[in-house]
Amino acid sequence: MKSSTLVVIVLLLAAAVTASSAMISTLPATPAPGSEQGYFSINSIPSGGDVYFDSAFWGETPVVVTVSTTGNPTHNIRISLAGYEEWSSTYNGNPMAGETIPITAQLDPSAQTGNIQVVSTPTGAMVTLDRSRSATTPYTFYNIPVGSHEVSVYMSGYQTFYTSVSVNEGQTAYTNAILQPIVTTGSLSVSSSPSGAAVYVDGIYQGVTNTVIGNLVPGSHSVRLTKAGYQDWTGTVSISAGATTYLNPTLVQNPQPQYATVSISSNPAGASVYGDGVYVGQTRAGSPLVFTSVKPGTHTLLLTKSGYQDYQTTQSVAAGQDYVVSVTLNPVQNPTTGGISVISAPSQAEVYLNNAFKGLTPITLDSLTPGSYTVLIKLSGYQDWQATQQVTAGQTAQVSATLLPSATPTPTQTGLFPLVILSGIGIVFFAFRKRS
Repeated sequence: MKSSTLVVIVLLLAAAVTASSAMISTLPATPAPGSEQGYFSINSIPSGGDVYFDSAFWGETPVVVTVSTTGNPTHNIRISLAGYEEWSSTYNGNPMAGETIPITAQLDPSAQTGNIQVVSTPTGAMVTLDRSRSATTPYTFYNIPVGSHEVSVYMSGYQTFYTSVSVNEGQTAYTNAILQPIVTTGSLSVSSSPSGAAVYVDGIYQGVTNTVIGNLVPGSHSVRLTKAGYQDWTGTVSISAGATTYLNPTLVQNPQPQYATVSISSNPAGASVYGDGVYVGQTRAGSPLVFTSVKPGTHTLLLTKSGYQDYQTTQSVAAGQDYVVSVTLNPVQNPTTGGISVISAPSQAEVYLNNAFKGLTPITLDSLTPGSYTVLIKLSGYQDWQATQQVTAGQTAQVSATLLPSATPTPTQTGLFPLVILSGIGIVFFAFRKRS
């Protein structure tokens, strides 16, 4: 029994030794203990090729292989990389102790590959090839296997571009991705008979007819047209994303008008307007600031803008009449304050200066002490926009914000006194002042 047990143990040990030898043969050779070591530094152009040294895998180029100085002096080296011909060579000799022998392989492109060049409008988009390799346009993918490949181009705010590209041997396939903006708003084109009527959308003044109002959220919107000597026109329009809705009402003459209309513009635009001492809005570029419910009588008008002299005048108005006030402001020789003009896309966004609410875009903030200010812009359904702006005496800094849609709509701040309400008061302001 003892001899039989001994035979079994011997057989098991032999099997274990055989298995261990098989495992060791698959690993990179390492110098025997006590022997001197040298090195091979293996690189390739381009890098990233798989290195096999004496049939053992050592990693991707660049890689350092450790060998014994007294080992087998003949070494077989092989490098493979997708899209390139396999490179192989035999090196005779070992490095001396501590020596590093450099080997660089120039890889040749495979005969069965081509290239894909991708450009986009606008540039700087993310391009992905076969859902794995990504880069920024413009970009050329080299040594792509012959055949059909999937290309996608993405940029925030634009529709993703998809196409299939066929690669021919030794040729470059060209793809020009013209990205289309993601349209989330619509527009309203408003005209009237007669023209020159003030237009209000959802209670917000938008200019005079004929005019086009853009960046409107899809859905139902209230519209009011008002003109001195005519009855107000009110209605509801439906706005669709990417489309323009047209509106052309005929105004009915008012036989007994009670108010006058005053249209105010300035050069330059962005002047703050005060009627009878009360702030009523700012002059606009491209269309006048219109007040349609002005009580007959004489009223004072004051325009102010940083870097310019104040302009003040009186205006007598009669019911049913239209009055146009066009002012050219004169620069101040030695100004002590500056301003910030803020616009946004979409417009009618809330503007905060150093966390204090100032009104809705577009807006110009005047009489600011020179220094640094924090501008915060908020609009429901869009990400907050913030920047730091330097104010210089006698100058009006320009701030332009493009708002990005938010994944989760942000509710509009409550408890504030929005400019839209103030503008509405300004429309009938003159009447209130005359009653006091």
